[in-house]
Amino acid sequence: MKEYKNIPYKRVETRDLFLDIFLPEDKNPPLIMWIHGGGWKELNRTWNLAIPLLEKGYAVAEVDYRYCDEGEFPTQMLDLKDALLFLRRNADKYGYDGGKIAVSGDSAGAHLCTLMGVSAGNRDWETAEEDYRIQAVVDMCGPTELAMSFLGKGEEPDNPIAELLGAPVSSKTGLGRASAASPMTYINGSEPPFLILHGSEDPVVYPEHSRLLRNALEKAGVPVMMYLIPGAVHAFGGRLVTDIIGEFLDYYLKGIKTVETPEVKECHMRKIPYVRK
Repeated sequence: MKEYKNIPYKRVETRDLFLDIFLPEDKNPPLIMWIHGGGWKELNRTWNLAIPLLEKGYAVAEVDYRYCDEGEFPTQMLDLKDALLFLRRNADKYGYDGGKIAVSGDSAGAHLCTLMGVSAGNRDWETAEEDYRIQAVVDMCGPTELAMSFLGKGEEPDNPIAELLGAPVSSKTGLGRASAASPMTYINGSEPPFLILHGSEDPVVYPEHSRLLRNALEKAGVPVMMYLIPGAVHAFGGRLVTDIIGEFLDYYLKGIKTVETPEVKECHMRKIPYVRK
């Protein structure tokens, strides 16, 4: 495995934003752009739940973005769109396939990666004539409708959505900004394939957020798979999760069909009585 760490991809105000790239042994692998969670203002890019996918032949890039106490939405999207362009432009330099990029994240990062998946062509966030399309999205317990309560904090001052939007969600200003920051607003059928994972017992972002997203994508004709991970709460990993993500990406990024159709043989046919040979 190769590692490239602390690569500056953008200058903002008085500091740089960085990303790290990890490469498997495979030649020219697809890339997963990982967006970390943390309520849009906590943790950092090394909170990376995509690292196990290296063993399945995927490169992984973990990226910085400005926190909501540094800039209200859509500051985060402007940064992530620039990170995507940087990763696409520098694919040959670092050794991955810039034409096969998936985005993934958890919680607040999943909200942002889902927005990345539904907003290609949004010129409020993009530079004209640049290609911001991605090939797959893996959403892990992300909020999808920001006007819908999911933290149980109402209008308390520490509600991270209010800080992200720069206004209470229940206010006229807040409702308008919540719509602009909600992935549900932008779905039109042009989206890439989606994999949605949610903990069945998530007490922070209710699974209803994922159900709303799945239903809207299905209605628009977008390939979408959703799994409720049994017993999982708000952050999760493990072999089950890694295998589900790996098979999804293998199919949509590598064109590999990893699920086999069982073959029915004569010995399987109904016989009375049945005597095993």
